[in-house]
Parts: sequence; structure tokens; C-alpha cells
Amino acid sequence: MQNIEIGTVSEMLSVLERLQFQFSHSAKGNSFVFRGHQNASYSLIPGVYRHFKETQHARLMDASYNGLIYSANENEMLEHFKKEAGGILCSVTQSDDFTWLQYAQHYGVPTRLLDFTANPLVALYFCCQNEQPCDGAVWVLNSHTYLRWMNKDSFCAVYGEELTRENIYKAIIRNMIGYVDDDPERVEMMRPVQFIPAYIDQRMAAQSSRFLLWGADKRPLEEMITASEEMNLSSDGIACRIADDTRFLSKLIIPNLCKHDILRALELLGISEKTVFPGLDGIGRYIEQYYRNNPDDIGRFL
Repeated sequence: MQNIEIGTVSEMLSVLERLQFQFSHSAKGNSFVFRGHQNASYSLIPGVYRHFKETQHARLMDASYNGLIYSANENEMLEHFKKEAGGILCSVTQSDDFTWLQYAQHYGVPTRLLDFTANPLVALYFCCQNEQPCDGAVWVLNSHTYLRWMNKDSFCAVYGEELTRENIYKAIIRNMIGYVDDDPERVEMMRPVQFIPAYIDQRMAAQSSRFLLWGADKRPLEEMITASEEMNLSSDGIACRIADDTRFLSKLIIPNLCKHDILRALELLGISEKTVFPGLDGIGRYIEQYYRNNPDDIGRFL
């Protein structure tokens, strides 16, 4: 995959403008969603499927061990959350697993959901947040061509049941709970489904939240695609239109040395802990970060 290096906010906006020109199929050019990773080596995979080798704890493990981080299966964790939170989320019925899944993801339970945002600056903030000592990444996903890729070839098996978004969600939930379905009138979903969740609170609105919901294929998203499905920038800047275009994924690399200055620039643009995480917790973390001495800042005055 073509890795495009970004050192400033303005460079990122410039690259996004080029990506939109070359790959957007929307009249408004707003078909992209984004995800920021503090470590560029992290995969596009939901928390419940992550392995030790993909975390900073890998050094504590035997290098040959490649087990899942979470010992329980995903349905067990969801059921545990429903029991603990049932008295608080009284409006959600116990049988509505699709809604429970979104609440669980929002409040930190590992699920088969992966968060994205419609705001590239929010994704860039998450990439640079906490300034981990490694390069970060912002993934760019083209929603329009992703939908075409998701519907391509053997994306799902349809056994007589009408192919609707609701039936696809039901099929994924059946897969999640381990239900063996021999019903000939069914849908079996393989690829992740993108959707806009119902905004549970201010934080999701502030972050312009989007979700990908994994189907039966539990691999990272970037392992499901071929080189022909990557959005690689043309060096001459020409938009190459392709019939039934399925190019939908691109990766921007943020060098570690640039993270601090990018955070400062984002704050000037109104993207900070207090705006990305509305509420007292976000305000408290914002003030702590605002007054913390940073070697990069101190060096400017020596």
C-alpha cells in the first residue's frame, strides 16, 4: 500500500483535496471517513479480534504467542455488559443486541465494531493524542466505493431472504452469538458493513462518529483487499475514472517528530481534548495537557 507521509495539518488537507479530486464520486466530495492510529503498525480490526502481537504489550509475551487479548468470546462480554448496565439503560430491550452492541462499543467494551469519523481533523487528533514515541497513521476510507466493494462478488450469501440492511444486521448478530443457521431463507454476511450510529451522547456528535460492523470474516480490513482496491495518488494529479470503481482505502503516515506541532495546530483550529470529549473529563484532561511542560516547547526558548 502506498504510504503518504504527512507532517502538518495543511499537508494533510492538501492530500485529502487530491484524494477527493481523484477518487470522490460525490458531487460534494464528502464521501470519505477516517480513523487515526497512534501507532502506524496497528491494523484496522475491532478490539474483540485484536492479538497481543498488535499491542505495546507484545514485548512482555513470548514472540511465538499470537493469542487474542480477550479470553472470553464477544457474546459473553456483551451479555455481561447487558447485565451490568441493564438498570441504567432501561429503554433498551434485552433482545435488541444491535443497539446493545453500539452502547457497549461506546463505553469501552471490546466488540466487533470499529470507530471511524467523518471529520479528518478528529482522526488526526486521535493519531497524535498522547504523543506515543512512534509514527502514527490516518486511514482514509471512501464510503461510496467501499459500498460497491462490499457488494462485490461473494460479499455475502443470500439464501432466499430479501437482502436488506436490517437482514444483514440480523445475520451478523446471529454470527456473533454463534447461532448455527440452516434456515434456507437467510443472509450470511462476510464483509464489514458501514453505518452511521444513533448518537448516544454529545461525544459521538463531537467526533462525527461512524462505525464498521464486522461480518463473518474476522481479518483486518487491509488484509481483505487487493492492490487494485487501494486509493493510490497519481503523481500527475489526474483523476482516473474506472467503471464500477472499488478503490476505497488509503493510509497517511504521521511521523512521530511531527505529532506535537500538529496537536498545537489542531488546538488553534478548535480540535482539542475538551472539544473531542465534551464534558468535565475532557475539560480536566485539556487543562492538564495545556499546562504540562513539553521538551519541544522548552527547547524553543533556550
